[in-house]
Amino acid sequence: MFDFLYGIFGYLFRFLLPIVGNYGLALVLFTLFFRAILLPATIKQQKSSAKMVRLQPKLKRIREKYQDYAPQERNMKIQQETSELYQREGYSTMGASCAPLLFQLPILWGLYGIIRKPLTYVLEISGEAVKAFESVMVTITNAAQGVDIAETAGNIAKKANSAAAYVEATIISNIDAIVEAKPELLTQFGTEIEKIRAFDFSVFGIDLGSIPSEFYAQHGISKASILVLLIPVLSGLTSLLTSLLTQARQKKNSGQMDNQQMMGCMMLSMPLMSVMFTWSMPVAMGMYWILSNVLAFVQTLILGHIYAPRKTIAKLMVDETVYRRSYEKNRKAILKKESETEAE
Repeated sequence: MFDFLYGIFGYLFRFLLPIVGNYGLALVLFTLFFRAILLPATIKQQKSSAKMVRLQPKLKRIREKYQDYAPQERNMKIQQETSELYQREGYSTMGASCAPLLFQLPILWGLYGIIRKPLTYVLEISGEAVKAFESVMVTITNAAQGVDIAETAGNIAKKANSAAAYVEATIISNIDAIVEAKPELLTQFGTEIEKIRAFDFSVFGIDLGSIPSEFYAQHGISKASILVLLIPVLSGLTSLLTSLLTQARQKKNSGQMDNQQMMGCMMLSMPLMSVMFTWSMPVAMGMYWILSNVLAFVQTLILGHIYAPRKTIAKLMVDETVYRRSYEKNRKAILKKESETEAE
């Protein structure tokens, strides 16, 4: 299943690369493209938020109606009437809150695959060549990390597995070192090696295959590492700003925040997760995360103006009035026709 998804995403990048000539720019276009795909779901979410503003007085009346009931019965009655209200109004809590996230998950998985294995899915390097390069790269990485015969088999396996997780991404920037370590590869896989050498896997001088945590372990805080280490920081900050804007919009629209403790927890947990993931994944994934957060922030500002609750509610009321009048008119026509038929 995932191989099929990775294959589709690899095809998209192979299509974009000749146009822009750089993996980083292809990543920007890729992010814009999928943000455009997610736009309808985001607009639907914005409209649902406006509809929730309209429902707030009705929800308040439901809560007040059962305030004198015993806690267990009160909660059951409120839940039942709230569910009936949502059904009558065509409001879906799942669609309102989860749709954009659910749509984004396959994108994240697909992107993860082609960032983790750019040789296989983007450059279409043969499996035999990839395995040969991987073998040498893992050996080089283990040597750099100090893996030696004195270590236990468990520690050696652990370090080898860690190095192999994103080895294809690191092969690109280390292809010359691989050839130097094993020159016979140039004879066996000369075409593949030249293809990798010609592949620009960087943006603003940052190797997109670099992993911030490993880069920090090797270079510490230095001029060489500052841009790489900024990626998880910017990922967390952009996620926090987007969360703050979303929360501020919700508070402004509804006039209150239900379960403020949970919302505060969510607001902090998402940025922390962003930092954690982008710290241990290749820079390319962090770049996508930052771009996606920035675009989500801009989208929220623009859609918040276009689909402001007052405007959306007014339109909903007009649409409902038109629908109700049309329904009543059709109903009267049907009843009149039935009466005429009975009279005959």
